[in-house]
Amino acid sequence: MAGRGTAQRPNGAGAAGKICQFKLVLLGESAVGKSSLVLRFVKGQFHEYQESTIGAAFLTQTVCLDDLTVKFEIWDTAGQERYHSLAPMYYRGAQAAIVVYDITTQDTFSRAKTWVKELQRQASPNIVIALAGNKADLANGRMVEFDEAQAYSEENGLLFMETSAKTAMNVNDIFLAIAKKLPKNDQAGGGAVGQGGSGSRRLDEGGAGSQGSTGKCCK
Repeated sequence: MAGRGTAQRPNGAGAAGKICQFKLVLLGESAVGKSSLVLRFVKGQFHEYQESTIGAAFLTQTVCLDDLTVKFEIWDTAGQERYHSLAPMYYRGAQAAIVVYDITTQDTFSRAKTWVKELQRQASPNIVIALAGNKADLANGRMVEFDEAQAYSEENGLLFMETSAKTAMNVNDIFLAIAKKLPKNDQAGGGAVGQGGSGSRRLDEGGAGSQGSTGKCCK
């Protein structure tokens, strides 16, 4: 686990490189923790009781990878069935997606597989898809085995991590893994947004431990 002082990079190292902007969408059944994952990633916070998302929420976060700055435009979609028809509006044109399920509920894993199929069929051909088994802090109530989800991910070419928005386990790491896998020579992100328009904070690759360290490579 990296600490706050891990990033030994000269100030401005990330700013010297190029900036890539990517649209990322979160999909998954209601109450699997999509909003909690985004809140932990963007603001380093966790709320025990998170209100259900209506439609979708928009947030931004910046990640630094060596001489490259990756800016994520994050669309956190509602999981309720009545909002399903709106999903294509959010994942259309997205360069990345995180499909989230709850490791304590088998049905949410089955639903996640359905989302993956839909993305593979209708989203951008080169979209980077990550599968997140959330609520890893509730492992005593596990209904979806790690090996089962990992095997499924390998079969479908997905990034896979178990995460916990509550403890911050692997939350920054899954976004960093996506940032590393995205094609940096294809700058096809969504429209520009105001700097820090949703309370964004910046993460540095070297300091992305469970405490959500802020990096100094971005200015």
